[in-house]
Amino acid sequence: MTELALKKNAPPASSYLLDFWRKLQKNRMGLVGLGMLLSITLAAVFAPVISPYEPSSTADVGAGDIYQPPSAEHLFGTDDAGTDIFTNFIYGSRVSLTVGFFAAFISIVVGGVLGIVAGFFGGRWENFIMRFTDIMLVIPDLPLIVVVVALTKPSLLNIIFVIGLLGWTTTARVVRSQTLAVKSRKFVLRARAIGAGRGHIIWRHVLPLVMPILVVQAVLVVSLAVLNESTLAFLGLSDPTTVSWGQMLNYAFGRGAMSTGAWWALVAPGFGIVWVVLGLTLLGQGLEQVLNPRLDTHHLMPGRPNVGKEAEVQSGATKPVLEVRNLSIDYVSQGKAPAHAIENVSFSLKEGELLGLVGESGCGKTTLMLGLLRLLPQAGQIVNGSVFFGGKNLTMLTEEEMNAVRWSGISIIFQGAMNALNPVRTVGDQIGEAIIKHMPGYPKEKIQGRITELLDLVGIAASHKDSFPHQYSGGMRQRAMIAMALACNPSVVVADEPTTALDVMVQAQILELLAELRRKLGLAVIFVTHDLGVVAEMCDRVLVMYGGVTAEYADVDTVYNDPRHPYTQELLKAFPDLTKPKKKLSSIPGYPPRLDALPPGCRFAPRCPAVFERCRTEQPAIHAIPGGAEHVASCHLVEGVK
Repeated sequence: MTELALKKNAPPASSYLLDFWRKLQKNRMGLVGLGMLLSITLAAVFAPVISPYEPSSTADVGAGDIYQPPSAEHLFGTDDAGTDIFTNFIYGSRVSLTVGFFAAFISIVVGGVLGIVAGFFGGRWENFIMRFTDIMLVIPDLPLIVVVVALTKPSLLNIIFVIGLLGWTTTARVVRSQTLAVKSRKFVLRARAIGAGRGHIIWRHVLPLVMPILVVQAVLVVSLAVLNESTLAFLGLSDPTTVSWGQMLNYAFGRGAMSTGAWWALVAPGFGIVWVVLGLTLLGQGLEQVLNPRLDTHHLMPGRPNVGKEAEVQSGATKPVLEVRNLSIDYVSQGKAPAHAIENVSFSLKEGELLGLVGESGCGKTTLMLGLLRLLPQAGQIVNGSVFFGGKNLTMLTEEEMNAVRWSGISIIFQGAMNALNPVRTVGDQIGEAIIKHMPGYPKEKIQGRITELLDLVGIAASHKDSFPHQYSGGMRQRAMIAMALACNPSVVVADEPTTALDVMVQAQILELLAELRRKLGLAVIFVTHDLGVVAEMCDRVLVMYGGVTAEYADVDTVYNDPRHPYTQELLKAFPDLTKPKKKLSSIPGYPPRLDALPPGCRFAPRCPAVFERCRTEQPAIHAIPGGAEHVASCHLVEGVK
């Protein structure tokens, strides 16, 4: 099973070309540039039909034919050899355009490959490529091209290769910048999460977003190549067996056209060069405007704003489906001490259980979730602990072995669906990507049916399967992310703040959907959120984090009715309770600690209302609190409690 299965069911390429043409028609600048380029290209292709004479033909030429002004017989006049300038102009366009297009193709391929490699792989590859690019940029292109061509045989093929191989530097830098931007997007992380390899990510996710810049850059590089070829020919370094616009200018200046007043010998080739460069510049600017995505259409989703009450659902399973033991994650930066983002965090997740992960921004919730799936950024490292899933320690698996676990065993609903979806691929195509990667034996004729089934499961009509992310509303995008997370029937789903930036009614719909899917499919869910009301309604157990450590871990009833850690208590004081309308809300003063400036003792000590001297010097251990159910807290106040 290959990706051809999905591509066969995708909208035909003709529809994309038609859509592109409709957009280009609305761009006057692009249309003018395209018209200018097509006119000279057609003239070059049909030169034998258009030109009235053979190129550089001196048959029947007499002394009186030299430098004849424009006339009905010679539309552009004649040159110093008495040959027709219009004929040479038409045939000269062939050489100039050939050099321009082929040299630009070489430059774009070389620059594009080096730029993508440097931006995507980083590290030593990036340092070597970009330092070499910087050296090449210091050397002026044109003098270097002149020297290299002068030292080699001035043939048309040599000129193409020299211009192409020395003109890639700007393209490499532009592509590298775009690749770095695309690489950091959530949909690339999502592709890694479904088990996609580097080649797949580059081909299917990075390249489509780099391609518009490459197209625009290619058009501009063609104009630069035409100018460079004309300059070489003007300096006498062109192929003597061919006629080009630069060579026509060289002959006109070197053979007395100015002194005899034969201005037409200069105007024709000069006009051709300006015409092509101006047309390519206008076309490039127009393409840049057309190829930039536009957010134009949205479709609202119907639904009832009812929040599901799932706190009553209890798991009957006794064996955890996921178990995290003393997990520690550092962010390592060269020349600096490691930043301890996660330290000795432990929890377990049973089949069908919903664990709420609570804490302020910057407390390590997202880092912990990415650590479970081994999707940490380059600076993030798991330095201690273990993550057991399906009898395997995920921290010890190779990248290939982790790819088999991601999405088919543990999937993730990323925060911010618009950033997690590739804007240039349809939603159905992206859902099918996970199926293809993890179910190679899945019948290709059933893939589209499975995509429709998943979308129907989350309340999206099949007619929206071939729509792009920008054509979805915020709620629809989040539903699509949930459908994508369920594509390979995982047993654990990580929901990283799935209702962020949505209005309250859409949030209620998403929460109700998650609760229904959990009940229907028996999913174990880790729900990352700031909303304590959602935790109270939906979760079975709660892990409260602060400063990268466990503050408190217990079942939801215990956390709300008998919290022991001061941080948990302060969070609840800031949460409105409709059963106590006269309750006065209070906020926690200050901010969570910076990872590179952690306090020496308890991390909550600078903000804790119950702080005492020991808290400022000694980090508390995690203490078990008696009471039947598993209940732990990291606070000196609970030490020795019986």
